[in-house]
Amino acid sequence: MSNNLQETTFAVTTLGCKVNQADSEAISDQMNAAGFAQRDFEESADIYIVNTCTVTHLGDRSSRQLIAQAHRRHPDALLVVTGCYAELNPQAVSALPGVNMVIGNTVKDELVSTIREKILTQGANEEQAIVTESDNTSILRRSLPVLPLDTQHIGSDNALNFDVQEEEPQPENPARLTPFTDNTQTSELANNRLFSRTRVQMKVQDGCDNRCTYCIVPYVRGKSRSRSIEAVVENVQRKARAGYQEIVLTGIHLGDYHPDEDEKLDLGDLIATLLRETEIPRIRVSSLEPEDFQLEWLEMWADPRMCRHLHLPMQSGSDAILRRMARRYNSERYRTIVQTAKRMVPGMAISTDIITGFPGETDEDFELTYQLAQELEFAKSHVFRFSPRQGTPAARMRGQIKDMDKKARSQRLLDLHEEHSRLFREQFLGQSVPVLIEQFKHGKWEGLTDNYIRVEVADLPENADGWQHTVVKARLNTLIGDGVYGTYVE
Repeated sequence: MSNNLQETTFAVTTLGCKVNQADSEAISDQMNAAGFAQRDFEESADIYIVNTCTVTHLGDRSSRQLIAQAHRRHPDALLVVTGCYAELNPQAVSALPGVNMVIGNTVKDELVSTIREKILTQGANEEQAIVTESDNTSILRRSLPVLPLDTQHIGSDNALNFDVQEEEPQPENPARLTPFTDNTQTSELANNRLFSRTRVQMKVQDGCDNRCTYCIVPYVRGKSRSRSIEAVVENVQRKARAGYQEIVLTGIHLGDYHPDEDEKLDLGDLIATLLRETEIPRIRVSSLEPEDFQLEWLEMWADPRMCRHLHLPMQSGSDAILRRMARRYNSERYRTIVQTAKRMVPGMAISTDIITGFPGETDEDFELTYQLAQELEFAKSHVFRFSPRQGTPAARMRGQIKDMDKKARSQRLLDLHEEHSRLFREQFLGQSVPVLIEQFKHGKWEGLTDNYIRVEVADLPENADGWQHTVVKARLNTLIGDGVYGTYVE
């Protein structure tokens, strides 16, 4: 590998949530700004950066598979692993063949400078480095422990008496809190590879103070912290000048956005400021927890720049199961939010997450979930079978559900999702709507409406610069797969 950074290539791949995607975009921005040359992950590169996920055991496995792929593709490359799996279990990651560096979430903002220093001083095949709070404190700015894993319900509802089995090992390296740094402050984007995404995943919040009993994420992301409104506005303005058409506000617990110490400001204040002080054409809000959602926020969706899409994880329609999950809302509160959003914002797409087979879920509990999903008619449902995550209270609860029952319940919800997805898209057939073109795939241009309908757009005229990153009007004609076929309208 050359010590000349401009001759050194890198590739980034990402698993997991939109926050991880935002982190990877920031890493790519920084690597390009530092002088490295970006390649696709499927290509040969001098440096591979794998941003991992650990939300389930499948995330761990997929992370290991991507690490192995990179090592096979170029055994002599510098292989850097970061993200939640790297934070949770750095020793296991460091033992994987080919891994040169392991960088936890809490020091992810030091990733590019660490790579740069290693290349300039050592090269790729020198001694392996594990860069996490527990192994290298020299690059840390602050270190505060998160709450330990336990079975305590932190919410304001009644405490839970969990029926748990014997103790099992805790996560090896739970995350610690570092300041919320702005790792996306880079120059205007000029590199075409950087401009491969039409929508910018903009992380405005990180970490989580909730302790849902099935979730490992708070222990690999640290406590909740937020970027200042001023920093977000500046970054959105920069992205708008660079030609981006849409930003997606993301966070591990986005609804807990509070940039001030006394928590007087919230997500609504951020959105209102962005609408007032920036000219970005579209603003999309990613996942929001129901307990955080304020109905008055819906008034901001009267602005056509606000994308008519809300992702509100339901998880269960049974209040008993919601309590066992340590969720901070009940089914009636959830119903009110969804119904109000649909009433106040015509055409609003509501998507959700649902877990089937949570420990203790009876047939009656599942029927409550099914009935609520049937009533609310989600535009999109992500259905997950409960997977015990080592180190979480739910993994030790009694009443674990048989796999065959989880599968059967999931299939019923998936069948319902297919029906509701079709009904949601059908109501827009015959309408002409704005579509943000994202990619040219299989000989056709594809894009998204503001309410998250994927559209294949035909009859676009020749354009020397292509249509990517452009908002066009398309008439929605017929359903295809999970999207819609449309034709260009001048």
